[in-house]
Amino acid sequence: MKTFFLLICCLTLSASAQDKKTKISFKNDILPVITKKCMNCHNTEDESPSGLYLDNYTELMRGESKHGPVIKPKKGEESVLVMKLRGTASFGKQMPRGKKPLDDETIELISSWIDQGAKNN
Repeated sequence: MKTFFLLICCLTLSASAQDKKTKISFKNDILPVITKKCMNCHNTEDESPSGLYLDNYTELMRGESKHGPVIKPKKGEESVLVMKLRGTASFGKQMPRGKKPLDDETIELISSWIDQGAKNN
């Protein structure tokens, strides 16, 4: 019985570690979320009050706020984008403003993509 329990624990930990290693695609995984949840306000056609535009990868990576870069490659939880999505930033409101917050799984996906280097893939 102990062996079975240990086996289940090891498999669970291994699956969890594997999830973290799954390569996340900007084009297929991140951009659709940004397009659906962020583009109503953060697009170059309508002047964003924050000056942050998320129309494409270049704009996202150029993104600066008065609190520093929006994305810090390899540092998902330290990135302004993730803090604003989680509502943990020490400034401003949780994003998307006035709408239902993103679920934890989606925010974790974005944070993991940033941890993987925030690549344009």
